[in-house]
Amino acid sequence: MAYLLAIVVAIVAYKIAFLDAVLADPFFAIYGLVVVGYLVSRFGIALLYRAPAGSAAELPAVAIVMPAFNEEAAIATSLRSLLAVDYPAALLEIVAVNDGSTDRTAEELDAVAAAAGGRINVIHFARNRGKRAAMAAGIRATSAEVVAFVDSDSTLEPEALARLVRSFADPAVGAVCGHADVQNVSESWLTKMQAVRYFVAFRIVKAAESVFGAVTCCSGCFSAYRRTAILPHLEWWESQRFLGRLSTFGDDRSLTNCVLRDWSVVYDATAVSHTIVPTRLKQFIKQQTRWKRSWTRESLIVARFIWRKHPLAALAVYTGIVLPLIAPITVLRATVWHPLVGGLGMPVLYVVGVYAMALVYSLTYAVMKRRFDALWLYGVAFVFFYLGFLVWQTYYAILTARSSSWGTRPATAGAATAFERAASPAREAA
Repeated sequence: MAYLLAIVVAIVAYKIAFLDAVLADPFFAIYGLVVVGYLVSRFGIALLYRAPAGSAAELPAVAIVMPAFNEEAAIATSLRSLLAVDYPAALLEIVAVNDGSTDRTAEELDAVAAAAGGRINVIHFARNRGKRAAMAAGIRATSAEVVAFVDSDSTLEPEALARLVRSFADPAVGAVCGHADVQNVSESWLTKMQAVRYFVAFRIVKAAESVFGAVTCCSGCFSAYRRTAILPHLEWWESQRFLGRLSTFGDDRSLTNCVLRDWSVVYDATAVSHTIVPTRLKQFIKQQTRWKRSWTRESLIVARFIWRKHPLAALAVYTGIVLPLIAPITVLRATVWHPLVGGLGMPVLYVVGVYAMALVYSLTYAVMKRRFDALWLYGVAFVFFYLGFLVWQTYYAILTARSSSWGTRPATAGAATAFERAASPAREAA
């Protein structure tokens, strides 16, 4: 922490010494102040966050829905983790939906279900219909008061579900987002960077949003919704369109928006899931592009009503929408325009500022996670990786926001599959 303090002092001293240069570019100065204010507010408000304590006075009936498409390597482990949750069996339903997989996902699901002795309801689609259709089929297959979703590449800690539903004791809460840690953290440099990123995104950003009951995205890794909060929006959400095209991704952010309009949406840091993240750069870039496309679409929606929430929550959302749109311009001004055209030399101030931000970001992971090995350094690397690669995706995602391509896997929604041709009518869900 002494090292971090020294960096902050150095930035302040540099700003004072070169105040004229900063004032000469008001855009850059204002942008820097807004970024600092936004980040400080996220970290500061997150300190006020408190996870629900104790246990729910009366546990609700819960259905866990797990949609799966071509996840033969992970689906059995993920499904067994649902069987191992510490929750009364009489109050728990497990629904697994095979979205027309073309690999051995169907066989893996049936094998786990057979060994579970009737505790798992498996629904098979004869063709790939998309994740939303699979999730909607799971919702319709149950009448449980609370519907939880777990991605097919995620596993739950045994006590996670019981902890997640505690928040529904508050009748104003319509949805709860659990915490997600990276499961394959040691697999590559890329997964190590994502491990730090995931932790801060949940434990700082979502925690800060949760203070005001305004979490803007309940992650597909592990989240739960009050049934009465989603049913009025189910048909619209399942067939949502954007610029005339069916919305085939961003299901979690879209469903959260549906609930957030009229309900409180919170985060529980103690309800932990573990998810498998991309290990290859190409796969990761495609995933991030898909996420930014859904962010583009859903930002237009949330901007219409978030002003009705707490003023600080609304301000944070609007700021979080504007900053990514300006960030590429700022990077270019700092690293190209100023040195080559403005004659201001190397962007030392900008680089030091980014490094300080990265240090705060990474040390937060180390301190809160109580993990003081070298992993936190990958958080520093990620911030520079973001500026070098991911920051430019924003404009591309906006320009291609109409695309319905999944990107990371060959979904075949709308096309006949080998599974469809071989399946018997009895196996297909209506």
